[in-house]
Amino acid sequence: MNPNQKIKKLTSLLNKHHQYRETCLNLIASENTPSPLVEELFDERLARRYGNYHGIDLNKRSYKGNRYIAEIEKYTQELAKELFNAKHVDFRPLSGNLAGIAATFALTEPGDIALELHDGHSYAHKLATSPLKIELQSIPIPWDGLRSNIDLTATIKLIEKHKPKIVNIGSAVFLFPHPVSELKSAIRQANPNSFLIYDAAHVIGLIAGKRFQSPLEEGADVIISSTHKTLAGPQGGMILTNDKSIAERIADTLCPLLMSNHHLNRLPALAGTFVEWMTCGEEHADAIVANAKALGQALADRGVPMLGAEFGYTASHTLIPIVDAFGEGVEFANQLETCNIIAGAATLSPEVGTSGLRLGVQEVTRCGMTPKDAPEIADCIVDALSGKDPEIVKPKVVHLAQRFNKLQFTIK
Repeated sequence: MNPNQKIKKLTSLLNKHHQYRETCLNLIASENTPSPLVEELFDERLARRYGNYHGIDLNKRSYKGNRYIAEIEKYTQELAKELFNAKHVDFRPLSGNLAGIAATFALTEPGDIALELHDGHSYAHKLATSPLKIELQSIPIPWDGLRSNIDLTATIKLIEKHKPKIVNIGSAVFLFPHPVSELKSAIRQANPNSFLIYDAAHVIGLIAGKRFQSPLEEGADVIISSTHKTLAGPQGGMILTNDKSIAERIADTLCPLLMSNHHLNRLPALAGTFVEWMTCGEEHADAIVANAKALGQALADRGVPMLGAEFGYTASHTLIPIVDAFGEGVEFANQLETCNIIAGAATLSPEVGTSGLRLGVQEVTRCGMTPKDAPEIADCIVDALSGKDPEIVKPKVVHLAQRFNKLQFTIK
């Protein structure tokens, strides 16, 4: 192929992807759609520049020509501090995973013990089992599968026994607020030099909208997060704390060990995201939770067992249908995809079941869903799970997806 043909092929593939996703009902719990304002503020020209700095002083840049880049980053930090009531914020992590690795690495020493939820957010475990072989002992936090939350009594016993250096909470299946204040009290008594890290990647938008919990106010020492799930900003990571010494320790770990340039093009878009949450946040978060509860009820009404049903299904954007009666979770995620419903499998605690799905309503909420739409969405999901002909289900899904075509909760 000549160069023009190669570009034409690439353009064709991009167009096919966008056209396809416009006909899908996206219920992935970790994705979202930014607003036109945020997309407009995603400035690729800044990606050409280097904005490295050491420590927490934004003015101490390694490269020249950063005078306005530093001001942009300062202003984005100011907005985040106001929104989350935090004294220190760092946007250098390029993902929530890197934010977790950085915080864990910074706040521990070889031989330390960490208590973590072993569901993909266990950063000490990742460090210990990586080729680096960091000398950390990661102990799983006990989980109450029926309540889909931390088993507080059992966890406090482990804290008293092991006196861990860090306790990392926050889950990939984050249905309900965690017992932050109770854990912090136990940690403080067992080891005054320990830290409570709260992984808010999935619920940071709900925290911004003041509709989930306030981790820093409840006792968390650090919040680590991504910035694109319920927050609907550009992809990236973020670290929040009220403790200057913690901020400094994490900063020294981030640069130059884990990164140098931190993709400056996302900073204006992130600032715009914070402005939108300041303006529309409470209404936005209310809508997400209301839609999640409505879809949970609609699925339950159609005979689908739901994790946390006796507690209102969820207090976040996420729902966990238990699909043992239909088959295996991964298989049914594939089956849903053939019907243009995009979702993922979920691992369940043994006392709950063997196969689950993880659904998130944050993107369809952003695009126009209301609780009145929940029965229709549930019908499509149940039809797909029941093995109904995809050629019958898919047109209904496409109709729904194309109906959710107007972005809400934006100032532009």
